[in-house]
Amino acid sequence: MLRKLTISAIKYRWKDYLILFSGLIISSAIFYLFETLATNNVYLHANGQLVSIIGYIFSFGAVLLMLITFVYINYANSFLLSMRQHDYGLFMILGARRKKIGQMIWLETVFVGIVSTVLGIIVGIGLSALMQSFVLKLFSVTAKHYAPFWGKAVIWTLFMYLGLFLLAAFFNTFVMTRKSVLKLLHSSQEISRHRIVWWKQIIQVLCGLGLLGTGYWFIMHPLVLKQQTIPTGLFTLSFGTFFLFNAVITAGVAFLRKTKNAKKGLRTFTLGQLEFRIHDYTKILTGVAMLFALALGAITTGIGFNNIIEKTATAGSAYTLGLVGPTAQQKKLVTALRPQKQVTYLFKSDQQNVYFIKQQFEQEKFEIPVTKKSTFTSVYRGQKVAELQKDPTDLMTAMGAKFATRHPHFISERAFAKKEGSTSSLFLFRTEGLTSKQAVLDKLVKSEAAKTTEMSASSQAAFRGSYDAFKVVKPLYSGLQFMGIFLGIAFLAMLASCLMFKLLSGAFADKRRYELLRKLGVRPQLLRNAIKKEVGLLFLLPALVGVVHVLFGLNLFKGLLGNPYYGIWIPFTFFAALYFGYYVGLVLLYQKIVLSEEN
Repeated sequence: MLRKLTISAIKYRWKDYLILFSGLIISSAIFYLFETLATNNVYLHANGQLVSIIGYIFSFGAVLLMLITFVYINYANSFLLSMRQHDYGLFMILGARRKKIGQMIWLETVFVGIVSTVLGIIVGIGLSALMQSFVLKLFSVTAKHYAPFWGKAVIWTLFMYLGLFLLAAFFNTFVMTRKSVLKLLHSSQEISRHRIVWWKQIIQVLCGLGLLGTGYWFIMHPLVLKQQTIPTGLFTLSFGTFFLFNAVITAGVAFLRKTKNAKKGLRTFTLGQLEFRIHDYTKILTGVAMLFALALGAITTGIGFNNIIEKTATAGSAYTLGLVGPTAQQKKLVTALRPQKQVTYLFKSDQQNVYFIKQQFEQEKFEIPVTKKSTFTSVYRGQKVAELQKDPTDLMTAMGAKFATRHPHFISERAFAKKEGSTSSLFLFRTEGLTSKQAVLDKLVKSEAAKTTEMSASSQAAFRGSYDAFKVVKPLYSGLQFMGIFLGIAFLAMLASCLMFKLLSGAFADKRRYELLRKLGVRPQLLRNAIKKEVGLLFLLPALVGVVHVLFGLNLFKGLLGNPYYGIWIPFTFFAALYFGYYVGLVLLYQKIVLSEEN
C-alpha cells in the first residue's frame, strides 16, 4: 500500500519531480564524468605527471560539486515537502499512523534519489564516451586506458548521491512526523507577508552593505587573508546578500506600490504579489544569487583559462622552436607554418663552450618577450650583445638540452673562422596560432629529437621554445576550462530548478487570483504580461547581484589569468542566453498552470 501511495504521489506531481530530476541528473552525470578522470589510476599513471595533475583538478571539482549539490537537495526537498504537507495531513485524518507516513516520506525521498542517480550515471557514461573521442584534442594527451564506463566512478557516484538522499530521507521523516495534523492541513494557507519594523530595516541595510563591502574588500586584497580569503568572502557575501534582499528589496517593493506609475495596468497587482511573498523569497533569492555567481564565475574562469593558453606559452620565449642544423624537410615544415619571425645564427662548439659570430647578433638581435599586464599579451624586444653576455639563459635554452650547460662566447667573424670545429647553425622562428598548427609543430619536434639520439628521454622532454611551454600548459588549462564550464552548467541547472520550485509551488494558489481577474474582465494578454514581469523581476534581482559578485570575485584569478576581465563578454553572453532560456521556460509553465482554463 505504501508503495502504491508513493508511486501515485510522484505520478500526480510528476512535473515538480521532473524539475528536481533535471538538476539532479545533470549534477550526478557531471560528477560521474569527473570521477572517470579522477579515479582511473591506470589512465593517470600511464599518461604521465601532467595527466595525474588533471586527475587532482577533477577530484577538487567533484568535491565542490558535491557540496553545492547538498545545498540544492536541501532546497528541493523542502519545496517538495511543503507541497505534500496537505496530503500527509489528509492521510492522518483517514487513519494513517505517523510511523506509516514516515515510511512513505522515506520511500519517496529514496526513490527520487535512486532514479535520478541511476539516470545521471547513464547520462554520465554517454558524456564520458563523447569525452573519449576528443580527449586527445582537448588535453593534448593520449586517451590510452581511458574508459567511459568505470566501476570506481559508478561506486563513488552511487555512494555520494545515495548517501545524501538517505540523510535527506531521515531528516524529512523526522521533521514531518512531528508536525500536528492541523498544521499539515493548513500549511498551504499560511500567510507569507511579513513586515519589518523601520529601525530593524535600517540595521539590516547597514549590516548588508557592511558585509558586502567587507567581502569585496578582502577579495580585492587577497594577500591580507591569503588562504582564508575565499571562505571569508563566501560567508560575508552570503549574509550580506540575505540582508540586502530581506530589507532593501522589501522596502523597495513597498515604495513602488505607492508611486503613481504603479497604478498603470496590472502593476499594482504584480507589486502586491511580490510584497506578499518577498519575505518568503528572501532565502531562495539569496541562494540563487550565490549559485548564479558560482555558475557564471566557473564558466568565465573556464573560458579565461582557454584564452591564455597561448599567451602563457609565448610569455616564456620569443621563439616557437629552435632547430640546430635544420634539414630540408624541417625547413619545408617551417614554411608551411608561415612564421612571423625567423633568424639563423652560426656557431661552433666544443665540450664546454659555444662560439657565436658577434656581428650576426648585432644585425639580427636575439629577442626576448615582454608581457603587457593590462592585456596579458607579449611584445618582443631585441637584446644587445652585452645583455646576452650577462644573461645568456634564453639563448642557450633555445639551443636545447645538449648545449644548455655550455658557455657562450660572442666573437668576431675573423676569430670565428680561426676556431677549430665544424660550423653549425641555430635556426629560430616564431609563429602564431599554436593550437591550430600543433600537428606540424609535433613533426618538427620529433624530427629534431631523432637527430639527437644521444639525448636521454628526460632531456628531450625539456625541449626548446614557447612550444615546450605550450605542451605543458595546454593540458592543465584545458582541464580547468573543461571543469569550469561543466561546473557552471551544473550550478545553473540547480539554481534554475530551485527558482522554478519556489515559483511553481505558489502557482496553484495564484490560479484562483488570476481566475478572478479574468472574470472581472482583464484581458488575457495583460495577465500574461503580469506573469512575465513578476517572474522576470525574481529572475533579474539575483542575476544583478550575482554579476556584481562575479565582477569582484574575478580579481582572485589575476595571478593565474593575468587579466581575468579580458573577453568577459563571451561567457557573460553565453550564460545570459542559457539563463534567459530558463526564464522563458518557467514563464510558459507558470502561464499554463494559472491560465489553464483560458486555453
